[in-house]
Amino acid sequence: MRILKITLAAILAIAAAALGQELKIGYVQVEPLMENFPEHEDASKTYEKEIASWESQLKQYQEEVAAMEEEYQQRAMLYSPEKKREKQETILAKRQEAVKFYQDIFGPQGKAEQRKIELLTPIYEKVNRAIEILGERDGYTMIFNAQGLLYAKEELDLTEEVLKVLKAGVDTSPSGGTRRSPGR
Repeated sequence: MRILKITLAAILAIAAAALGQELKIGYVQVEPLMENFPEHEDASKTYEKEIASWESQLKQYQEEVAAMEEEYQQRAMLYSPEKKREKQETILAKRQEAVKFYQDIFGPQGKAEQRKIELLTPIYEKVNRAIEILGERDGYTMIFNAQGLLYAKEELDLTEEVLKVLKAGVDTSPSGGTRRSPGR
């Protein structure tokens, strides 16, 4: 992988030199950028509230099952064989309901994962558009995500510049461009 990156960089440098163009490169640290972007913080708070609500519902299921099992254990001797089977089936059904709830919410492609994607997609679209705007405005040949970089000079870090573009307001409509957000 490292050889591929070095080869790619060499090819790009040679191509830029051959075309007589300056190669202007920068990178963005996405995690610190997101931490400083208010919309991301709002989305995270919304997501955390929804997760807490789902976890509360799951806890309620667990408490109901535990209470049903405890009642069954305390009264099992009083039940007829038919009543025991009926109570066991009721407990099993409630336990299965709890498992289904857990899978529907927290399982792969569950509501929690879908909700996170729903909340973060518009933010990532704005970040990508802000990077495009910065790249076009300032004539960058390439802007990388810092996560894949092994080394880069600190002066190539464009994170703060992208954050400024985001705070100015980014339109993610197909026509692109920037716009001022109300109240800013």
